[in-house]
Amino acid sequence: MNMILAHLVVTFLSVGFTVAQCAPDVISVFILNDRTIHVPLTEPLCLQCRFFTNQGNYFTFSDGVWRKGSTVLNDGDFNGNVNLSSTSDTIFLSLEYPDDVVNVGDTITCSSSTAGQQSIITFGDFVFLDPVVSPDSIVNITEGSNLTLTCSNPGNTGMPRYVWINDSDVSELTPVINNPPLNLNIINIDRAASGNYTCRITHIDSPGINRETTVTVNVQPLNLPAVSIYIYQTTGPVIINCTYETYDNSIDVKWEHNDSLLDPNSDPYITVITQSSNSELTISSLTQQYVGAYQCLVTNRAGSVKSGKVNVTIDQALLSSSSSSISIPTTSRSSSSSIILIPNTSSSSSTAYTSMHRSQTIIITASQPVASSLSCECSSNVVVAVSSVIVSSIISSIVTALVAFIISCYFYKKSINKSRSIDRLKDIPVDVNLAYSSRTPEYEQISGLPTTEKQYENIDALH
Repeated sequence: MNMILAHLVVTFLSVGFTVAQCAPDVISVFILNDRTIHVPLTEPLCLQCRFFTNQGNYFTFSDGVWRKGSTVLNDGDFNGNVNLSSTSDTIFLSLEYPDDVVNVGDTITCSSSTAGQQSIITFGDFVFLDPVVSPDSIVNITEGSNLTLTCSNPGNTGMPRYVWINDSDVSELTPVINNPPLNLNIINIDRAASGNYTCRITHIDSPGINRETTVTVNVQPLNLPAVSIYIYQTTGPVIINCTYETYDNSIDVKWEHNDSLLDPNSDPYITVITQSSNSELTISSLTQQYVGAYQCLVTNRAGSVKSGKVNVTIDQALLSSSSSSISIPTTSRSSSSSIILIPNTSSSSSTAYTSMHRSQTIIITASQPVASSLSCECSSNVVVAVSSVIVSSIISSIVTALVAFIISCYFYKKSINKSRSIDRLKDIPVDVNLAYSSRTPEYEQISGLPTTEKQYENIDALH
């Protein structure tokens, strides 16, 4: 209710309500109840205090008093800085330099014994900055698009009023509000909507003080994008760049290979990065399946445009003729070595190779130490393999000879032992009486016929 009354009072001011006791070029604030005001204390200030009856009419009184705290203010106080005046229903307090009289947090009271009422005014901090607008500065937008401009509170004190204004005719485009943010929505924008749009805020305690922020809107005709394409190479991967110019944010870019759409998500060697003004296709490992024509397809709300084509080619004949200068094993081929390589004899410290394309030539440099390291690696592998075979053969021969030697030694020793056994047997002395013994250790007759004389003769012959 109090806010409504304050708004009504400000409205009365704008239609000519008499405020003769307040100068027209100073900040004027009506006091109808207890309130905190946020005004610049460095600017002249005029306070006007009134009281209402129960019927909503103004009290008439002649005993109005202004106090700072508990001290009554008189006309001319503070070195003439305080000016007091009144009418039948209003008392006025004018401060030429408010900061000489009050500070932030101080209070001033207006009262009337006749009305039996008083109002306490508290001086709050004053912050009143330009509103924050998004998007800001200059906005380029395509015809037929939708645009939303937002005006926000930058941190002001009090309750400023916000409104969007069209600068071309100073018309208010939105309702006046005091609870930002305030949005201005422009639907299906056309070229006639180009121009300046201003968010204006007015301080509720200082109707004469405004803050503004302006946005310039440029509506561009809806045209097809201008597209160009080129190819270049950086340390291995083949990179194709598609550039375009358009103010349309709904841009879409696709890539074609030999007139068929590419799906980068299904190929680990294809990468596409698309930004607001360009799209970049990268082939990380160039093999035969990636040769052919590449082009980009750029689409906005006006339609689609295809770029020209760039061709990626691998010349096998040139690749074969250059094999005498550099050798790269197929099992360790890198992305750069699979592109067309032509020897360039102008380089002394390193061997330069040219990658051939129908539309563009790409230079790739392969330094000599790379080839040397490959050769050394291959040679070392061969030496290790040959050494392993030779060592295995030598060890096998040694083992075979050693086994044969051990076997021969064994049989030789066995034959020697046998000979020595026979010789020892011959050297044993024979007892001649043994032949006539009826019982000997070696010869014992267990059963059978008695030994004959002939048998004894045989025994003698044996010995």
